[in-house]
Amino acid sequence: MPRHTPTSITGIPVELLLILIVGFVIYKLATKGKTSSRTTRSRTPPQAPPPSPAPGPASKDTYRPNATRPSTGITFGSEPTGTTTSQKVSQEDVRDLCDAFTGEKLDVSKGLFRCEKCKVHYHTESHAVLLSENGGACVACGSKDLVRLKAGAHANDGRNFDPSVVTLSDIKNHVGRVVTFEGHVHSVQVSRRGSDYAVMFEQKSWVKGFKLVFFKGAAARIGGAPYIKSLNGRTVKVRGLVVNHPTFGLEIIISERSMILSAR
Repeated sequence: MPRHTPTSITGIPVELLLILIVGFVIYKLATKGKTSSRTTRSRTPPQAPPPSPAPGPASKDTYRPNATRPSTGITFGSEPTGTTTSQKVSQEDVRDLCDAFTGEKLDVSKGLFRCEKCKVHYHTESHAVLLSENGGACVACGSKDLVRLKAGAHANDGRNFDPSVVTLSDIKNHVGRVVTFEGHVHSVQVSRRGSDYAVMFEQKSWVKGFKLVFFKGAAARIGGAPYIKSLNGRTVKVRGLVVNHPTFGLEIIISERSMILSAR
């Protein structure tokens, strides 16, 4: 008796059952391929960014200390907190007196300090430079007894200071004192940040050569880069405090235009 070929399994036609099985196999194979692709891409390390181009050569007139130098912590044009115009001596009282640091005529609106030992006077900005660069000592006598003037001080309480005239050969002997100096400018160099300037009196490296230093706070008020760079090649006569900075060497810090006595 011939066998009977089944046409259905549990009521489902054989042809439909085969179609479902084939479709399921195709779906699993397709899903496995996508998962493998995602896994492979997720393990691919990101490419490193291209290297930055090397910096170009520095300008030949750049003033380049090995360490970044702050502008001495001096804020030009400001006064200590807590002072008011009403506390200061009148302009008439100091009409014949000059700032012992800059040589500028005293202006009570700038705030005044007086050395109680030798009676010379300083503007507030000059006093700030002394605190930063000279240990707070008077440039005339070396005393640190400098007091802020209040109402009641009179002209007969003070005197003017006439600084010594020095040359390049003996400038080292006057560190901590205000002097009058005249010399030929060999170059004008600019700081890395582009806001401070060194006017060089010697053909030496910036750390070994004697120089004038113009910090950002004063440079703009004195005449800015055009004026400072115009000093190159000229004979300049200045009045200022001689500083021997532990890193930057011998220098005079210029804070007022009046400190440049002549340039020819």
